[in-house]
Amino acid sequence: MPNLTLYLANGSCAFVPHAVLLHFGIPHTIVPMKFGAEGIESVDGTISHADYLKIHHWGSVPSLDVDGEIITEGVAILNYISSLVPGANLFTNDDGIGRARVAEWLNWLSGTLHGAGFGMMVRPRRFTDDPAAVEHVQGKGKDLVGKCFTRIDTRLKDRDFAVGDALTVADFYLYIFSRWGKELGFDMEADYPNYVRLVGRLESEEGISKAIKAENLEFLYL
Repeated sequence: MPNLTLYLANGSCAFVPHAVLLHFGIPHTIVPMKFGAEGIESVDGTISHADYLKIHHWGSVPSLDVDGEIITEGVAILNYISSLVPGANLFTNDDGIGRARVAEWLNWLSGTLHGAGFGMMVRPRRFTDDPAAVEHVQGKGKDLVGKCFTRIDTRLKDRDFAVGDALTVADFYLYIFSRWGKELGFDMEADYPNYVRLVGRLESEEGISKAIKAENLEFLYL
């Protein structure tokens, strides 16, 4: 097994690879990061944002060090982790449509929901240099997140998992985004019952439960 070091900020999208590593008992080291004045830096102060830019070219989390080789972007990291537990079928045991559906979920969740929707809500100045437009951008982001949640809820009707009949990496992503929605004021239980039914069950899954505790987060659905 290679030496793995995961750089993460508690409750960020890095929660997903963290939870997957814990779920399968894959040995790894965690470097806790935080959002500082200049950008992401280590919690203990040993890695400045400038230092971290030498590790991750964009200075964001997560990043995974694999025996000195750095992998960035959550989906790429999950692809690598899945290679360490091939029998787990993290991208489904179906090499055809099922695998394509997992990729479809991951691309849409990371691009549309995370990058565009949550991006506009939480980081509006990435989208405008006009201070007067910030509130408008945040509103557009909130609207997009709500539409995404509605689509997720519809797709999860009568389903126990995002794809197929077993846990995949898509489910881990759905969990963290539901947390963000709840933390940002969306009424998840009232408006997205199918979504909450899934993520409520996921909180008792070993990896997600352990990651919640390790990152000092609260259980939101149990």
